[in-house]
Amino acid sequence: MSIGERVRRARKHAKLTQTELGKAVGLKQATISDLEKGDSRSSAYLVQIAHACKVDPHWLATGEGQMESNVSEMRPRRAVESNAEMVDVEIVEGDEPLRPDEVWLPIYREVEFAAGNGATQVIENHGAQERFSLPRLARSGVSPENAALAVAKGDSMTPAIQDGATIGIDKGSRTIQDGQVYALDHDGMLRIKRLYRLPPGRMRVVSENTAEYPEEIYHTNDPEAPRILGRVFWVENFL
Repeated sequence: MSIGERVRRARKHAKLTQTELGKAVGLKQATISDLEKGDSRSSAYLVQIAHACKVDPHWLATGEGQMESNVSEMRPRRAVESNAEMVDVEIVEGDEPLRPDEVWLPIYREVEFAAGNGATQVIENHGAQERFSLPRLARSGVSPENAALAVAKGDSMTPAIQDGATIGIDKGSRTIQDGQVYALDHDGMLRIKRLYRLPPGRMRVVSENTAEYPEEIYHTNDPEAPRILGRVFWVENFL
């Protein structure tokens, strides 16, 4: 069975039209059609298609295993709060061209896999970007290719990070340094928390506002544990 045939079978299994599947993963209906006919061999969206259709991504990509095995959406999701919001539009200060000492950085956002099922993923550079100072990156020791932005929301990290603050994320720094703030992908939600290592192989996830948001403890190998996207190296709070 070809990839196109598996995509068609998965889509029909999910009872989605080509248009509905395209909307779920951010593709045009014609692209889904080309993929099913074998006119396109692009595999960039296979994981998203698998989640939208509730099939096993490995089966969809390779044909190996069972279509419905190991589908992550089948297990209950842990109830946690998301304390970062994703930005769907460009954030640009003025219309002037990018200066030589600036760079465009992607903005993390949450995208729902399929309409109505509540399952999301954290992605970056999905049409949202903001200009950022290259000297500022250099002072922080962050390479432009490892940098991304997000916008905090809520009061779980106040006063260190206020509601609406823009944060810079170093994707090249994912090893836990006790007490540092990290951006996390927690089952499709973007969260901003302080992390601490605990033996054996566990970590503490800590908010600044501990009175309202008690700390959480996870084993790093737990499938429900948050995934570290990177360390927060810069915060722009409102005055």
